[in-house]
Amino acid sequence: MKSLLNQLIRAIGALTIFACTSGSLESQEKLHVEMLDVGQGLAILIRSKNCNSLYDTGPPDSGIDTMLKNRGVKTLCTILLSHDHSDHAGSLAALEQMAKNGEIYINRVILPSEIARGDTLADFLPWTARILFPVQGHSMAGNASSVTMRLSDGLNSFLFTGDLEAEQEKSILELEPLLTVTALQVGHHGSKTSSSWDFLAQTQPKIALISAGKNNSYGHPHPETLAKLNLILPDTTQILRTDTDGNIKIEWVYGVGMWK
Repeated sequence: MKSLLNQLIRAIGALTIFACTSGSLESQEKLHVEMLDVGQGLAILIRSKNCNSLYDTGPPDSGIDTMLKNRGVKTLCTILLSHDHSDHAGSLAALEQMAKNGEIYINRVILPSEIARGDTLADFLPWTARILFPVQGHSMAGNASSVTMRLSDGLNSFLFTGDLEAEQEKSILELEPLLTVTALQVGHHGSKTSSSWDFLAQTQPKIALISAGKNNSYGHPHPETLAKLNLILPDTTQILRTDTDGNIKIEWVYGVGMWK
């Protein structure tokens, strides 16, 4: 009986862990953040009342064009590419072909070289979308240059990290010593070269989302990373993975909370 009661308490906690009961759910602005199952790559669709945007596009032949059609997405305010590796930017060509065919309208594509720390996106107002990394004038490339964005409503936040690795996580903490997040897109598909102890201990995520291909050859997410997340997160059922869970959708009510 005690075991059953503990399970029930934990289940209730999972539903309310990100919530702060202030205001009416019906009267609040809503945002949907969906990590799309694009295999061994990354693509996150962010949808608000007035704007749809993508953080990364997934690898070539990811099927993201079909995914957007199935979701009725006909306009993209922004496609923001974290870095130029094909598993993150490889389906840009398919989306551009959609635009040429008149199947979708793309307002702008932001390349990693076109954005830096301190820049903001107005796509999701009243949410604030601020670029934390890299700094202006950097000379890094590949994973080390991953554009890192923090989306926040002042109460909860979502951190998008691309393939950010431990050395760059350290740089962010030096720039943002008080950084905390509610939801974390785990860097580099859960590789052991990302998600350092210091970074996780400082940011204290309550939910972790990992994009990785089923039975991928890299062994992502790495057991070492999963072990860290199991120790850091207050509820390990909030470690979500596209390789086991498929598409992962977060509903976010402004000033209230997040739910999966």
